[in-house]
Amino acid sequence: MAILLLLFVTCKKNNNNSNQGDFFAPVYVDFFVNLNLPTYSELQFVNGYVIEPGQGYKARGIIIYNTGFEGVDKYVAFDRSCPVNVDSSCSYVSVEKSALFYKCGQFNGANFNACCGSRFAANSGVQVEGPALRGLRKYFVYDLGNQLHVVAAP
Repeated sequence: MAILLLLFVTCKKNNNNSNQGDFFAPVYVDFFVNLNLPTYSELQFVNGYVIEPGQGYKARGIIIYNTGFEGVDKYVAFDRSCPVNVDSSCSYVSVEKSALFYKCGQFNGANFNACCGSRFAANSGVQVEGPALRGLRKYFVYDLGNQLHVVAAP
């Protein structure tokens, strides 16, 4: 009986704040970013970011962010789909003005239209506030010198 209880406890679904959440089906992501192009110049700076449109879940875009760390953690990429009501038309993630957090909602010019109120750390995608129970969907970024390669799977 103790073995069955142990098996049940260890097989329990993990509901932690994982960045590799399963809140939407996997999508095909495989593109390159040329860091020499003016479009991507913000990525040369710590806390700099760009949004690559037409990528990710429902082609909402992927945020590529310079964490300021050295090595493999220098650049991170997250899907713009919020894990709360992912199929809602307002369920986009936008970068706050400080560029230190993402929040659920979209900018309409200078106005921000909030959605669920969740916030996420920009360098990790981890949920820090609001109803989201997990972090943002993270993609893999390979720094190839003058290019970044962003993919869904390693």
